[in-house]
Amino acid sequence: MSRDHLFLVRHGETVHNVARIAQGWQDSELSEHGRVQVEKLAQRLAAYRPDALYSSSLGRALTTAEAIAKVTGLTVRPLDDLREMNYGNWEGKSFLDVRRDDRELYERWVEDADAPCPEGESHNDVRRRITRALESIEGARPVVVTHGTAIRVAVTALLNIDIMHARSFAQDNAALNLFLWRGERWVMKFWNDSTHWGAP
Repeated sequence: MSRDHLFLVRHGETVHNVARIAQGWQDSELSEHGRVQVEKLAQRLAAYRPDALYSSSLGRALTTAEAIAKVTGLTVRPLDDLREMNYGNWEGKSFLDVRRDDRELYERWVEDADAPCPEGESHNDVRRRITRALESIEGARPVVVTHGTAIRVAVTALLNIDIMHARSFAQDNAALNLFLWRGERWVMKFWNDSTHWGAP
């Protein structure tokens, strides 16, 4: 991994985000609001002069990355390892329904880092592949476009903290997160900043 700045950004709001549906490896188009979000995100990122642009291979992330590419002139490099958690049989359902209908499995999943979603991934599964992706990234100031849970898991790897603390980090659509390399470790400069599109 490069040693300077690292920008982690979440994709813009999707139609399924609005409906609070678990997307995982399924996909959903950006909402109209989401398209506005990513345009403003791209303009803000351009001011930082990033030198590389990576994205999850899922469509909602690629659409966000393409908006950034248009403003920065960078080429989007898709990586499967940057995809969202695979929620397995929970994909396409609301998390309210999952908590109600699959309570025992859900509670095990939120308490045990090795417990997978039914036919899906565990938190540790995601951490392993996100770490692999981040270690493969080149550039001194790369932008990485990915997903909510993926970013929350990534921060536990970058800061070397317990993975289940991931649930304590909010991550809004089209949010910007900046990490700086200082003294052989990553330091969080700011987190979940979405002021560029008008969030409070």
